[in-house]
Amino acid sequence: MPVAFLILSPALGKYLDYLILKTKYLFAPNPIIITVGILIALTGLLLTFWTIFLFKKFGKGTPNPTIPPKALVTEGPYKIVRNPMALGGAILLFGEVAIYYSLSLLLLTILYVIIIYLNAMFVEEPELKKRFGHSYDQYLKEVPRFFPNIFKIIHTK
Repeated sequence: MPVAFLILSPALGKYLDYLILKTKYLFAPNPIIITVGILIALTGLLLTFWTIFLFKKFGKGTPNPTIPPKALVTEGPYKIVRNPMALGGAILLFGEVAIYYSLSLLLLTILYVIIIYLNAMFVEEPELKKRFGHSYDQYLKEVPRFFPNIFKIIHTK
C-alpha cells in the first residue's frame, strides 16, 4: 500500500495531467509549496506508521485482514478518529498534490477519500461490530469516523 501512495498515485496523477492538461513540469513551481507539501506528506506517513504500530502493540494484530487485531484499538489517534490510518493516507496524498502541483492527483485523492469513507461505513464497521460487539458500539458513539471533531478536542484539553 505505501508503494501505491508514494509512487503509483503521483505517477498516475502526473500522467493524467500530461494527457489532459498538457502539463510539462514534474514538481510545483515554488520551493515553498514543495516544502509545505513534503511536511504534509510526512505527517500523513507518520500517522499511518503510528497506527500500524498501535495495531501491533495494543491490538495484537496488523492492518492486514488475514491477521486482524484481536483487541479493539482506541489509543493514540484512535481516540480522535476511528480511521486514522486511512486519514494518514489521505493526508499523505494531499501533501503529494502540493509537491507535484497536480490537479489530477487532487481528484484521485478526493476519490480515495470517498471510497475509504464508504468502505469504512459499509464494510469495516459492520465487521468490527460483529468482532467487538458492545465495546465497538460504544466506540462508534464517542469517536467520529474520519474527520476529527476539533471543537471536542479543544474543549477536552
